[in-house]
Amino acid sequence: MGNGFPIGGVIISPKFEAKKGMLGTTFGGNHLACAAAIAVLDVMKDESLTENAANVGDYLKTELSKLNGVKAIRGCGLMLGIDFETEFADVRNKLLFESRIFTGGAKNNVMRLLPPLSMSKEEVDIFIEELKKKLEVKK
Repeated sequence: MGNGFPIGGVIISPKFEAKKGMLGTTFGGNHLACAAAIAVLDVMKDESLTENAANVGDYLKTELSKLNGVKAIRGCGLMLGIDFETEFADVRNKLLFESRIFTGGAKNNVMRLLPPLSMSKEEVDIFIEELKKKLEVKK
């Protein structure tokens, strides 16, 4: 979360009052870790990254749903799992080695997407076009 600095964090609703000892700490909760976390949260807020992830995620889901061979799309925002009707390992390898697009995987027919919160619709279009090409070759 700390843009390379090893920290984790939990954001809680303002309706809960944080009290000493209630939340615990990460990596000792030192001042440097806190400053790094606050800096990341400031960027997320200033650049509207949460809203971007929701909007671009909706666009990504819509575009993925148009592809042949996609059985289901699960997830929220940009963190998605795509269930394919058949195994996709060869498609995933071609995306990586031919198009330089890295995706995750689970099982033999599930692709995981974990792109940055700053992903744009233009980048989604590139991904969809490359995925389309690889799926067509698979047929």
